Amino acid sequence: MEDKEILSSELPEKITKADFENDFEKGKVWYYLKTVLYLLLSAGLVAFAAHCLIEPNEFTIGGVSGIAIMVSYATKGAIPQSVIVFFINLPLVIVAFFFVKKKFAVLTLSNIVLQSIFLLILENCGAPRIEFAEGTRIFSSIASGVCIGAAIAFAFKVGGSTGGVDIVAVIIQKKCPAPSIAWMIFFVSAIIIGASFFVFYNEKDSIAINLLPIMMSLFEVYVESKTNDSLTNGFESAIEFRIITDKPEEMSLALMKELSRGVTEIPATGMYTKEKHSMLLCVISRRQVNALRRIMKQIDPNAFAVMSGVSQVLGLGFFSSEH
Repeated sequence: MEDKEILSSELPEKITKADFENDFEKGKVWYYLKTVLYLLLSAGLVAFAAHCLIEPNEFTIGGVSGIAIMVSYATKGAIPQSVIVFFINLPLVIVAFFFVKKKFAVLTLSNIVLQSIFLLILENCGAPRIEFAEGTRIFSSIASGVCIGAAIAFAFKVGGSTGGVDIVAVIIQKKCPAPSIAWMIFFVSAIIIGASFFVFYNEKDSIAINLLPIMMSLFEVYVESKTNDSLTNGFESAIEFRIITDKPEEMSLALMKELSRGVTEIPATGMYTKEKHSMLLCVISRRQVNALRRIMKQIDPNAFAVMSGVSQVLGLGFFSSEH
């Protein structure tokens, strides 16, 4: 009993739900500012990539933006991207309003309106259209993939989307098993990208040159997905440690005191020696990895640990819940 009292007196004050509720009230203004900032960044990046990077280099992407790029290119700008993006996305948002969440629909509509405004500004203010030279056009795929991947991550972060196929994916998620979502997005994107062959086709060029826009589109999709995944998981990623030790009390105390992280002890038995040990489960942020290694070396050099990446952590002590 005395040992437990000593340990409790040395530990940092426990984080409670009330602490997060207080922080929630204090952070409302920051939350709304952050939402507006993410929406502006998301819409601005999509508009910049579509108008300044993708269309000038004669390739397209999946989704509504891809359709807008092809129509604008085929009509030589007579039907601008801003108009197409808004009017194709509008019925999808209305459907999302009734079949998904009102918050999702409102945030997505805000993103779409901002995209249309940014595109309208770029179309009418003489914004520079970045055309890469032959042999270096692949860099436009990389740049646009990074821009749109980041835009999708920012939109998802605040609970919305960039529109188009993203809306379709969320609606399907409500009705069908998760595996069908990826295939549906792939199927729709593949149709749009495949159609670009006829839009950008030039009979004077070889078949290899005419297939280049499709290859660039596929490369853009790959970079986009990797960027989106990295940013989305990077927001709320962490490291899970499972530590086998014979000094669970000392190790737990050091972890809780120095890292301010909770520790769970699980009885463990070595199946070869049949000796009893303790397994400590602890989830920490990435910047605390070196500190945990130092603690292990100091407390129990003979301890055995397994480290694994965790894509998201939910609950007290890490990231506040969505507002």
